[in-house]
Amino acid sequence: MTKYLILIYSGYFICSIFLSFLLNALFLRFSRTLGIRDSPELVRWATTQKPAVGGISFYVLFLLSIACYTVFFQYRLIPLDKKLLGLIGSVTLAFVMGLADDAYNTKPLLKFAVQIACGFILCETGFAIHLFENETLNQALTIFWVVGIMNSINMLDNMDAITASISTVILLEALVSLYVTRNFYSVHVIVILGVVGALGGFLFFNWHPSKLYMGDTGSQFLGILLAAIGIEYFWNSPDYGNNLIFSKRIIVTALGF
Repeated sequence: MTKYLILIYSGYFICSIFLSFLLNALFLRFSRTLGIRDSPELVRWATTQKPAVGGISFYVLFLLSIACYTVFFQYRLIPLDKKLLGLIGSVTLAFVMGLADDAYNTKPLLKFAVQIACGFILCETGFAIHLFENETLNQALTIFWVVGIMNSINMLDNMDAITASISTVILLEALVSLYVTRNFYSVHVIVILGVVGALGGFLFFNWHPSKLYMGDTGSQFLGILLAAIGIEYFWNSPDYGNNLIFSKRIIVTALGF
């Protein structure tokens, strides 16, 4: 990695943390009645009402990262291929659904349907898990993975700083995978740095005792992003080929295919 790249990425990462901190500070100041749960948040083992708008900064930094890529690397235009559009589309859909759930407490079936739609978008745009020879099974597994991760992240958001911390570790592991494969110019690099920076700024307010929650807005955004990153750099990564072959044999044998 050249000094130019190190300077760009480190500078952007620091700016992302600062911007996330600033956004969440503003949200905390001006959301005394916006995004506060109507009833005590017992699932979080607390009886106090706190704003749940921290996840908005995640989405803002996500979009800003994609925009900044074209600024930093003007000679490397982002290919508007299906995968990038699919990632943006599914992340946006999950974010909007989470935002609506925080504002209106949407019905669980609606949330479940949107999660399936997010998985379907990823399947149709090239993010499907390649485990079986049968594409229908691959798509079914992908949708199951997406729905499972989105709900897992949502359920994990029951203690201060846990969801943001674990999401940061997963994203950093994906960043290590990009470094090992020397894929320094991938748009995913700056996206991951931006989101990790957003999580870092948010953690300042979410660390125990928390002042701000990410809400479904943040957990659903992180869920679909982590699901897509997991497919791209863990499920389908050549480095995990032996493990996938072993897993495939077990699953195929168990299902009788």
